[in-house]
Amino acid sequence: MNALMNQVQLIGRLGADAEIKTTTQGARVSNFRIATNERMKLSNGQWREITQWHSCVVWGELTKIVERFGHKGNLFMLSGALQYHEYTDTHGIKRNVAEIKVSQILVLDSSRSEIAIEITEEGTIEEKEK
Repeated sequence: MNALMNQVQLIGRLGADAEIKTTTQGARVSNFRIATNERMKLSNGQWREITQWHSCVVWGELTKIVERFGHKGNLFMLSGALQYHEYTDTHGIKRNVAEIKVSQILVLDSSRSEIAIEITEEGTIEEKEK
């Protein structure tokens, strides 16, 4: 077992419909943002809910699931690795991006589905009755 791991697991809802594109080399890629919530007790005893937004990228066969179920509000559980990259925007400003490169998706709730779907980067698909 490798002691050095880069593993992210999240359960959250899509903030908008996923965007799906095809690169000039013919590879399919999807980008979306997923929201997670955390409750925190403040020093005055009141509870506060904090929402975090996570940028996600999906490549290859996994885009089929995102295309089918990647709609605003749907609940996903996903696994992947955190990756960083830098780019220069249209104004010449360097930007740093952190995103999750998704390797596994489990559709937990979908307005369009009565089943849960799991697919891995290798293309293994498993459907489970809800």
